[in-house]
Amino acid sequence: MQPGRGFALLDFWRGAREVYRSIFSLLHEREFIGMLRLPVWANMLVFALLIGIGWLLLQPLYTSAFATEWWLADGLRSRNAEHGPALWLTATWLVLGMPLLEALAGALCEPLHLAAERAMFGNGPDLGLHRGAIARLRDRAKLCAVCLLLWPAALAIVLVPWIGLPLVLLLGAAIAAAVWSEQPMARRGLDLRQRLLVVWRNRWRALGVGVALQAAAAVPPLNLLGLSAIATVAASSAYVQFEKQASKR
Repeated sequence: MQPGRGFALLDFWRGAREVYRSIFSLLHEREFIGMLRLPVWANMLVFALLIGIGWLLLQPLYTSAFATEWWLADGLRSRNAEHGPALWLTATWLVLGMPLLEALAGALCEPLHLAAERAMFGNGPDLGLHRGAIARLRDRAKLCAVCLLLWPAALAIVLVPWIGLPLVLLLGAAIAAAVWSEQPMARRGLDLRQRLLVVWRNRWRALGVGVALQAAAAVPPLNLLGLSAIATVAASSAYVQFEKQASKR
């Protein structure tokens, strides 16, 4: 492990590497033996639900939107008429997919988070759940509400030529990092504001984790079977190596 902050690009690589390491650990480390059945089933059900909503509901809606003249910025619509629905589906997943997956399937992955910390620290003292269930639900609801507010902006930005999709990809990576940091930080009593400050302080490593998770979301069968489990273990390992205290850097 390389704890603390370092050179930005190196931290980004270290964060992205945590996702690869989490896949390897889930498949081979004895701490995770027998713990994947419920997380895999939950991930399959939620991921299939989200894909079904996108395919059956949002795709026809987006296709209809691009087939109809817009009263504002119709030139932008016409330039993106062919690929616009796909871009909007991509932006929707990047902004809303991870928060919904974590909200609906994340609780069943908590044993994996504990196993990941035991694998790194050994059988040390259990920190316990320092954030109550109601407080954690409230934090999740706040984060989901923020993502809903960002959703229309992402749909507009993704249509901007050349830079739109990369910007939304970065936004989606930042959201993924913030969302999956909930479990390790909530156990230590951090509320949403404190959690976001820690993620911002370690933004390059966190962004690497988020980018790699969004990439894993596009790789079958990882996305269908194990995305939430992979994200839980990767975020837990990354948090251990975060710089926890404010510094002058």
